[in-house]
Amino acid sequence: MLNWWEKNFTGYRLGDERLNDRAFSTGKALSPGFGTALSEIFARANELKRAYEFLPMGKRISAK
Repeated sequence: MLNWWEKNFTGYRLGDERLNDRAFSTGKALSPGFGTALSEIFARANELKRAYEFLPMGKRISAK
């Protein structure tokens, strides 16, 4: 049986393998910490910064 993050993030095709990897690793890190602050999930400052840059928090995504 696939883990939650594998089921939801493995199929991402974001146009760049590095972005695909980031989506997968971010989803994997988030899965055990639902409801937890990102600063508690991502212990290192660099990881936390990258998570905030990657996730669409506060960003408007327009549908075309």
